[in-house]
Amino acid sequence: MFGVGGLVSHSQNFISDPNIVKRLIKQSSISNSDVVFDIGAGKGIITKQLAPRCKKVIAVEVDDSLYAKLTRVAQADNTVLLNCDFLTVPLPRLKYKVFANIPFNYTSRIMSKLYFQANPPESAYLVMQKEAANMYLGYPRETQKSLLLKPFFSIEVFHIFRAIDFKPVPSVEAVMLEINRLQNPHLNRTVLQSYFDFVVYGTTRYKTTLKKSLAKIFTHKQFKRLAKHLGFTLDAKFLDITYLQWIGLYNYFEHGVIDKKKGLVLGSYRRQLMAQRRLKKIYRKR
Repeated sequence: MFGVGGLVSHSQNFISDPNIVKRLIKQSSISNSDVVFDIGAGKGIITKQLAPRCKKVIAVEVDDSLYAKLTRVAQADNTVLLNCDFLTVPLPRLKYKVFANIPFNYTSRIMSKLYFQANPPESAYLVMQKEAANMYLGYPRETQKSLLLKPFFSIEVFHIFRAIDFKPVPSVEAVMLEINRLQNPHLNRTVLQSYFDFVVYGTTRYKTTLKKSLAKIFTHKQFKRLAKHLGFTLDAKFLDITYLQWIGLYNYFEHGVIDKKKGLVLGSYRRQLMAQRRLKKIYRKR
């Protein structure tokens, strides 16, 4: 059985040197007023270094044998230990941060819980595979996930690890991403669901160009004017344009498109989530 925390699934490579963890925490925005999650806490190398630096640490580890070792290491009064799957843990309603070496094969599910549900963290420092990090960074070009995140969060590489920084040594490159809530987001969070629907609709039509993907939303004249104003070509593909250009398209969609056309987009994000969940159920049964 697979689990977040990872020795059971062989999905996690633990940082071997506590000095690396200590230095990264010191360089982060974590302070003695913060509540901080350590996801996939393992034997507690991160939990132990977090405890003196923050108000409260919530360390989550699903693997029983690792949790037993965690309880012997992480004994500070401000540390709460949870022997469960992070995906089942309710997130705080108040402000919190995350500093964690998450299991690589759970990256998408953990990111989904943190950023596409109720209350995302103020800041997060997450170790993940370089290829996954690039997906959220939108490098070398945007992805659906980067388009969904960037209007509301800043995302950058905080640290690049060496393979020998981990035990066991991973076969892939790993980085730590820093993700911060924007104080002045590009879009108001009240339109988050509408923006998500628009992006998912536009990136799942699977047409040869963005113009064709959005043909039922924008007229030829509207799209031509938008392309010129926002600075992309009429034959641009849906992931060729930047998140700022997507925001420009969305702003016109929100204020310049009739309600009947908006109805075509409504619920696109929810339908994609439901389809993904069905696929996961099918995969688990195999």
